[in-house]
Amino acid sequence: MKRFIIVPIIGLTFISCVKKEEVNALEKQILDIKRELAQIRQEQFKVKQDIQNLANRLDELSNIVSKNSIDIEKLKTSYKPPPNPPLEGEELVKTPKSPEEVYNQALDFYYQGRFGEAEDMFKKFLENFSDSPLYDNAMFWVGQIYYSKGEYNKAIEEFSKLISLCEKGKLKDCNKEPIAMLKLAYSYIKLNKNDKAKKVLKKLVNKYPNSEEALVAKRKLKEL
Repeated sequence: MKRFIIVPIIGLTFISCVKKEEVNALEKQILDIKRELAQIRQEQFKVKQDIQNLANRLDELSNIVSKNSIDIEKLKTSYKPPPNPPLEGEELVKTPKSPEEVYNQALDFYYQGRFGEAEDMFKKFLENFSDSPLYDNAMFWVGQIYYSKGEYNKAIEEFSKLISLCEKGKLKDCNKEPIAMLKLAYSYIKLNKNDKAKKVLKKLVNKYPNSEEALVAKRKLKEL
């Protein structure tokens, strides 16, 4: 009789051991899942930091592009030494400034943060030197002055005007069109008009795929 009692007891003990092993296995799985979740949260946090760093970098690149444009244009416009002083007895005749002199003076004002004087000088350039190859450059800087002052609607108007004239072939040179398109998109973003900004950025990438501005535009599109 005792022999028959022992068998069930052994069976129960075996089942108990099996259940304990299953519980241990489940606990291990739960711990593994918790570790994976913790790792995922950590990776998500790192991704968020990377996105923020990328956004900051985009703003830096935009500023670098604008600053480099100033330096490049100063090199492009030829330097002319001042004329020799008049000989004794000669009358000093004041000659009008050349397009390059007016343009460079306006750039200097902008670079010094003297936006009002820069705007006046660039507009003077546009009124008097419509045949200059720097005409589109001056148009861009008028828009950039408004952008720098936070007058984004006026900036949009100026950048759009430049882009439109380039598309119609009415300007001798349109080297400023890519940066004008980029800053037009940035102006829309400042006004929370992201749909319009995306449209301009995509157009920029398609029209000038190998430009520095297109590189910035691609990164900005991923952010929006």
